[in-house]
Formats: sequence, C-alpha cells, structure tokens
Amino acid sequence: MFDLFGLKKNTERTKVLIVDDEPNIVQTLQDRLEMNEYEVVTACNGQEGLEQAIQEQPDVILLDVIMPVMDGHEMLEALRKQPGCDDISVIMLTARSQTQDIARANSCNIEDYIVKPFDLTELLEKIESIIEKRKSLVK
Repeated sequence: MFDLFGLKKNTERTKVLIVDDEPNIVQTLQDRLEMNEYEVVTACNGQEGLEQAIQEQPDVILLDVIMPVMDGHEMLEALRKQPGCDDISVIMLTARSQTQDIARANSCNIEDYIVKPFDLTELLEKIESIIEKRKSLVK
C-alpha cells in the first residue's frame, strides 16, 4: 500500500566500500556516491577494509594501494581467500601506475584499475556498469 505513495523503502541500494587513507578522497567519493543513492561504508587502511568487506559484503570496493597497516594489494589477496568474498567487484583507485602493480591487481580478478587523479563522472559510470552487469548475470 505504501508503494502507491512512493514511500516504499528502497532495500536494494548498491553498497560501496571505500578503502583509502586520504580523508579528502574518502569524503569526496562518499558525498558523490551518496548523492547518487549508493550506500557507503568506509575504511582508512587495508586491515579495516578487509574487516568491513567481510562484515558488510559490499557490491563494489574502491581500493587504494598505498595505505598503512595493510596495503591494497595485501587486502585484495586476503579478501579473495575469504569465503563469500571472492566475487566482490573491486576497482583499484590509486596513484600507483607501475606495470607490476597493475598486473598484481589483475591477477586477483579486479574489475578495473584507475590511476589518480580520476574523473568522478567516469568512476560513477564504471560502478553503474559493474552493477548492471551483475544484475544481468542474476536474471
């Protein structure tokens, strides 16, 4: 009945985990994603990001490489070994552009590797593309 009035709560919001140690980047991404109706969870290092990923089971992770405690590569490798986390979509979002970094990330089945600085609109399009692809596989 509430659906008639547009009051039905949207329970199918896409959840995005941002793992980055740069507060300005985290805040910018969080603001823009929330403006576009995404549910956002954040972490400031790889260890915290791994814990959040296991607990929250996000649809997409935006993952930096250079972070304290556990870097992005270590987090990604540990994530892929966790039951139920091996198919979470990951976009690496980092200043590291060396071939070996890209190859290491690609070996862990990532969706994309984006070098900072990045275009927010392009990033949102990539996230939406990942979500649409996942929805079509479920149908």
